[in-house]
Amino acid sequence: MKRRLLTVAIWLLAVRPAAADSGNGACEIVSHKARLNLFPSQNAISATDTLTIHLTPHKPARIKLQLLPVYEVEEVRINGRKSRFERDRDSIEITNLPTDTLFDCVIVYSGVLAFRSEFSQLTRERAVLREEEVLPHGKSMLREARLTVRAPAAWEVLTAGTLVRRDTSMDSTLFVYDIDRPVPTLGWICGGPYWAGPGEGQGPPVSVHLFPEDSGSASGIAELAKALLKFYGERFSTYRFRDFKVVEVEDWVAGPNVLAVAIPAMVMIKRLTLRTDDRFNQVRTILPHEVAHQWWPMTVFLEDADAAFLAEGMCDYSALLFHESTGALSARDSLKHHPLLRPLILRALKGQDLPLQRKADLRSLPTHYLKAAYVHNMLRHLVGDSTFFLLYRTFAGRFAARRVGLSDFQQLAEELSGRKLDWFFNQWVKNRGLPRLKIYNVKSVPLGDQWVTRGRVRIVGYDKFTTFADVGIATGAGMMLKRVWLGADSTGSYRNDVPFEVVSKEKPQRALLDPAGNLLKYERLPVKFSDVRDPADGLMIVGTRKHAGHLLALARKDSASMEMGAWSVTIKRDSEVSLGDLQNERVFIYGMAAENSVAAELEDKFPIKFRDGWPIIPESLRDAGESGKSPHGRATSLPRAAASRTAGPSRDSSGPSHGTTGPGRDTAGTGHRESGHRSSGAGRPGPDSAVSGTNPFNDSTLALLQCIESPYIAQGFLAWIAPLSEQAEPAVFPYDASWVLLRGVDEIISGAWEVKDEDLTFDIN
Repeated sequence: MKRRLLTVAIWLLAVRPAAADSGNGACEIVSHKARLNLFPSQNAISATDTLTIHLTPHKPARIKLQLLPVYEVEEVRINGRKSRFERDRDSIEITNLPTDTLFDCVIVYSGVLAFRSEFSQLTRERAVLREEEVLPHGKSMLREARLTVRAPAAWEVLTAGTLVRRDTSMDSTLFVYDIDRPVPTLGWICGGPYWAGPGEGQGPPVSVHLFPEDSGSASGIAELAKALLKFYGERFSTYRFRDFKVVEVEDWVAGPNVLAVAIPAMVMIKRLTLRTDDRFNQVRTILPHEVAHQWWPMTVFLEDADAAFLAEGMCDYSALLFHESTGALSARDSLKHHPLLRPLILRALKGQDLPLQRKADLRSLPTHYLKAAYVHNMLRHLVGDSTFFLLYRTFAGRFAARRVGLSDFQQLAEELSGRKLDWFFNQWVKNRGLPRLKIYNVKSVPLGDQWVTRGRVRIVGYDKFTTFADVGIATGAGMMLKRVWLGADSTGSYRNDVPFEVVSKEKPQRALLDPAGNLLKYERLPVKFSDVRDPADGLMIVGTRKHAGHLLALARKDSASMEMGAWSVTIKRDSEVSLGDLQNERVFIYGMAAENSVAAELEDKFPIKFRDGWPIIPESLRDAGESGKSPHGRATSLPRAAASRTAGPSRDSSGPSHGTTGPGRDTAGTGHRESGHRSSGAGRPGPDSAVSGTNPFNDSTLALLQCIESPYIAQGFLAWIAPLSEQAEPAVFPYDASWVLLRGVDEIISGAWEVKDEDLTFDIN
């Protein structure tokens, strides 16, 4: 199983073509009827595309379409007659236009794709071709389309729409796909040898197309897709297309942060989603989001600036609604415990968050998906479930096949709720920042056979926010809730400090602000390895005192994995590290204190200590951490104490030497050492052992990983990767834990540091 690090799902993209300059917006493409011939052995394409073009009323003298410069344009015809054109790099300028406002333009072209872009590649084995890199394009609102593709006889061709014809000759197969309704994009064309598995049951046909070597991973995918189409069809609007396809593509497609791509009637999933043991990125976890793209934006077409809130945010929240209906929320659906919540809060603290309404490459903003879903959740709690569900359904029905934006969604929300919501959308979608709240001055007094609890809630700081907040009073019988409002009221008055009163029959124990986590706000959360899902610049410090070669190899392996997840990583020797280096926001230390001088200086900063070379895990942490299940989905068994076990190679000697450069500006050297074997005595922890409470775990492949907030920089991340022997091969992985004891790459036990947020919790004496 692959253990590549990917960010959240930054990783999930509804791709739509960018609008090109087409004569100052003077024309719009309303139809493609394209015929493509693929010649994989030559990396070549020949094509004829008949575009139906609609001109604006002022009838320009020329129009400009985009087409990659690798293609030679052989001919342009308008309404059957040859037309003059000029080729200028990546554009075609067409003149002598007809007087009609609607006409057909035929473009004949061919070229060699002797390159791989971030989105397209044609090889002998397979093809992945993005619309903008194989078809003439510009501003478009497609009413219909037909794609005819001729490919090698052994290939399958899969693209948007429904396959209506397939003819095989001796050496090639012709595929014809038809789209008979408006769509915002055509997206991609995929070709190559595929294993196909049709789905069963009622509803639109669902098929799964995987590489032959991955066909064993198909179980349950079609059934899940059918369940999603049925749920969304009942909750939002009837599914628009005649069938649905799930198609595997290689991991390079659309960049490292993307796990899947949705186009009309089809979802492309990366190979990684079938092979990873990170449950957060598995196909069954991401598919609910991707299928929801068939509604947002494949049913309701959206402005580019609104993609974060009205496409990705709505798809994330649609997936939450699906899992909510099944009673099985996934790791991606838990807003309060989402692994990207702390990175999102840190971005806001540093002023690095962006408004949701903005044109941006969302692949580099994984926290944007979570923020958008959180805002939908707050809107739901503001207007109520029945109004919120009606909002989604009416939005899908009223605006089907129309291009709309935030203002349309807001007006509909106001219409259905009977409330003015400009303050909500201005605050949460058009602007940035989070509120900081505090509960304080809480007192409980008996009153007859009841208790009355009074206190106050305030917005801390100078930033003005308007929001609801739920106050929870915990008693022995459960939780009593009271909602308060802060900020501007209906008269325009602003109150950043309000009182509350809660009456309970049981004696109160604690007051909690927003106990269910329904409000996006600043809060203290424990540092976890899941923070690495948000890519950043990182520094890896490898020890050179002993076993430098082994530690460098571990760092290089982690660096390569993280750079695939859009990290930028530098590796340095411990002897080269300065105070300025330690002030990096993300620092990873490799090696025990005896191996790494930086680890020796900082070991007292970490909660889990070492004694005579092995970690001592307190019983309290073990009790909190034992789950018997890996947070990324792999089941593990808790270890038994070993009376005697032969340990792995000793970690006695190593000499630094000069090494080659590995991934990520590597300035560290390698080490050379000779290893022997060592046995631990019966009943006593050996040198390659960890101790939890009184229980020793003797194993030469053990490693302890811990992460804390950096003592050198506010909100910084400091991780310590401590392999107990050279047999240990730990990997930095987005564990949902602050510390983890590994056997090989499998978790034995793990846990999170206990963090009390005194702004949000008040113990009642």
